[in-house]
Amino acid sequence: MDSSTNARHKRKVADMSSDSEEDARPTMGFRGFARPSSRSESPPASMGGLGSGRRNPWKNNGGNMPSGRSTPSGGGGGGGGANSFAARMMAKMGYVEGQGLGSSGQGIVNPIEAQARPSGAGLGVVREKTKQAREEEKRAAAQRGEILEDSSDEERKKRQRKKAERKKEARSGSGTPVARPKPQFRTAREMEADMEGLEVPNVLKSLVDATGKEQRVLTSTAGLMVSQEFVNQGEGEALKIARRARNDLEAFADEWKGLTERKRFIELEEAQIVEQMDTQQLRSDQLTELVTAIGQLELVQSDDTRVQFDQVTDKLEALQTKYQAEIDEYRLPEVAVAALHPLFRRAMEDWEPLQEPTFLVSNLRRLRPLLSRKKNSELTQRQSTTPYETMIYTLWLPRVRSALLNEWDVFDSSPATSLLVAWKDLLPPFVYANVLDQLVVPKLAGGLKAWKPRASSRRHGSSPANSARFPWWLFTWLQYLDDRHTNPKQATGLLSDAKRKFRVVLDTWDLGRGLISGIELWRDALGSEFDVCLRNHLLPRLARHLREDFDVNPQDQDLTALENVLQWQPFFKPNVLGLLLVAEFFPKWHHILYIWLTNDPNYDEVAEWFSWWRGQIPATLNELTIVDDEWNKGLRSMDLASRLGDRAATELPLPTAPETATPSDLPKQDHPPQPPPEPKPRVVEEISFKDILESWCQEQGLIMLPLREAHPQNGQPLFRITASATGKGGVVAYLQGDVVWVQNKRAKGVWEPMGLEERLVEKAEGK
Repeated sequence: MDSSTNARHKRKVADMSSDSEEDARPTMGFRGFARPSSRSESPPASMGGLGSGRRNPWKNNGGNMPSGRSTPSGGGGGGGGANSFAARMMAKMGYVEGQGLGSSGQGIVNPIEAQARPSGAGLGVVREKTKQAREEEKRAAAQRGEILEDSSDEERKKRQRKKAERKKEARSGSGTPVARPKPQFRTAREMEADMEGLEVPNVLKSLVDATGKEQRVLTSTAGLMVSQEFVNQGEGEALKIARRARNDLEAFADEWKGLTERKRFIELEEAQIVEQMDTQQLRSDQLTELVTAIGQLELVQSDDTRVQFDQVTDKLEALQTKYQAEIDEYRLPEVAVAALHPLFRRAMEDWEPLQEPTFLVSNLRRLRPLLSRKKNSELTQRQSTTPYETMIYTLWLPRVRSALLNEWDVFDSSPATSLLVAWKDLLPPFVYANVLDQLVVPKLAGGLKAWKPRASSRRHGSSPANSARFPWWLFTWLQYLDDRHTNPKQATGLLSDAKRKFRVVLDTWDLGRGLISGIELWRDALGSEFDVCLRNHLLPRLARHLREDFDVNPQDQDLTALENVLQWQPFFKPNVLGLLLVAEFFPKWHHILYIWLTNDPNYDEVAEWFSWWRGQIPATLNELTIVDDEWNKGLRSMDLASRLGDRAATELPLPTAPETATPSDLPKQDHPPQPPPEPKPRVVEEISFKDILESWCQEQGLIMLPLREAHPQNGQPLFRITASATGKGGVVAYLQGDVVWVQNKRAKGVWEPMGLEERLVEKAEGK
C-alpha cells in the first residue's frame, strides 16, 4: 500500500470516529428506552438498551456485525454495565437482572438469537428453533407447572426403547441367549444304512470320517489305513481331496434319495392306473351288456299294442333290477320313456278312459321306481319336467280331457272317479291338479247350476228324472277336491254354491213328503253350516206348519202335521223341538182340554186322552223340563176341575200363555195363538210372479234391484237385473202379468218380452 492510500484511509477512519461520537448521544424513545438518532447508520441496540457511554458498540468486534450471542451482563449488545442509562431505566420499571421481562417475569431472559439457514437449503435441513428459543419454551412451561420435552429427546427415548426391546427378544425366557444349532454331519456308513440300495465305494468310506470331535481325513496307502490330523492353519492336498469326496458323496446320496422317492411315486401311480383300467374295463363290459339289452327293447314279437307293452315292461323291469345303483348314471329313465313313448302313443289313440279306466296302470306301476325317479339337479331352483312327466302331459292328458269334456255325464260320477283313483299315484302333481281344476270342477259347477230345486219342487221333484238331478254326484267328489271347494264357509266354491241351493230346497220342500232325500249327506258335507241352514230356513216353516195345519180334535184327530214336524227330530237338538212344541202345540192342547173340562166331562175319558197324547210325543222330548211342565200344567187343570165339579164351567181359569220366552231359534209371535172352538179354514198362500222372478234370480246368481222409476207409458215399476255385485250393467225390465219385458240396449224405447231362460241370464251378464 502506498503512502497516499494509507493517508486517505486514516482520514476516513477519523471521520467515522467523529461522526460516531456526535451521533452516540441517544434520544429518548417510547417508555424511556434509548433510541439512536435518525442520522445514525449503526444497527439497533439489543433489547437491553444502549449503554450510557460513547463507545462504539462495534469497536470490540473489530468493526464487524455482532455475532448474536448475548452479553455477559444480559443488558444488551452495547456492553453497558449495571450503572448504564438503559439499566437504570429498566430497573425503574421493575426489571431484575437474571429474570425475564414483564411485571411477573414471564418474558424472555436472553436476547433473541438469529438462526442462519444455508444458502439454497429448504425447510427441515436445519433445526428452525435455536437453543435459546427451546430453553425459553422450557422455562415458560416450568412457570406454568408443565414439563416440556423436546422432539429430539422424545426420538432419543424411542430409539432407546426399541433397542431395549431388541435385546430382550434376542434372549430366551430364562434370560440366557439361544444357542444356534450346530451342523451335524453323517458318516458314509450312516448314509449307506439310511439309503436303501445305496452302495458307497470303499475308497469314499476311507476318505470321509466325521465321527469324532475333530475332523479327520483318512487316506489309503497300499491297502493300509493311516490317519492324519489336519489343523486349520494350512490345507494340504489330502484335505482338499477329502472335502471334494465328501461333497461328491453327499450329492450322490441326495440324488439317490430323489430317485428312490420318484420310483415309489411311479409304482403308486402305476397301481392307480392299473386299477382305473380295470374299472374302465368293467364299466365297458357293463355298458356293452346295457347296449345289448336296450337293443332288445325294439325286438317285439306281436302286433297287439297291449302285448308289446307287456314285453317292453318286462325288459325294462329287468334293467331296473340289474342296474339299480346306476339308474341316474346311465340315464335309464330317459331310456325307458324312449322305449315306451311310441307304444304309449298308439295305446292312447285306441283307449276309452271312461270304459277302461285301469288301462296300462299295472304296467306303469311296475316301472314307477324307474319312471318317477328325479335327478338331483331338480333340487335346484330350475323347474323342468322329466321325460315321463312330459309323456303324460302330452299323450295322456289330451285323451282324458277329450273324454271328460265330451263323453262324461256329470250326474254319473263313478266312471270319472274310478279313472282318477286308478291313475292318481302315477300322475305328476301338476297334471292331477290340472284334471281337477280345469276339467272336473267346471263340469261339476255346470251340473250344479243345472239343478233347479225350486222348479223341481213345483214339478213334483220325486220323479226319477228330478231325482237324478239331485247332487249325489257332488258328495262323491268332495273327497278329491281341495279346501276351496269343500269348505262351505268360503265365499266361492262348489260347496258354497251347493249350500245356497240347499237353502232353496229347505224353503220350498213339501213337508208332507217327509225328509229331504240325502239329508244325511248334506249334514256330513256342510258341518256346522247345516244347523244354521235348518234354523234359519226350516225351523220357521215347521212352526208355521204346526200353527196353520195342525188342530187338536178329540173326535177326529189328525196327526199328520205333528208327525211331519217330529220326523225332523234327529236333525235338531231336543231343546229346540221342545221349545217348538211349547210355543205351537201346547197352547192348542190346553185350549181343547179347558173346553172339555168345562162341559160336563168324563174324567176317565179325559185321563185316557191325556195318556194317549203324552205317548204321541217322543220320550226324549217329554224328559225336557219345559215339556214336562206343560203336562203337569194339564194335570193341575184336571185336578182343579174335578174338585170344582159343576162350578168348573164358571170358575176354572182359562189356560195362560207359556211362561217360557220364545227363543231365538223359533219365529217370534206378537200374540200366542188362540184357536177358536171351530177349526178355521186353511189359508192358501198365493205366490206372485215377482217372488218367482226373485227366486229365479237368486238361483242363477243374479241381482234384482228396484230403480224407483216407472215405465213412461204403462206406469209399471222398473227393475235392473244384473250379475254384477256393484249393481251396474245388466238389463232394465218390468213385469206385466207373468211376462218379463226387457229394454233393448240399442233402442231404449223398444221393450221385448222374455221368459226365465238362458237368454235373460246372458243379457244380465252383459253378453
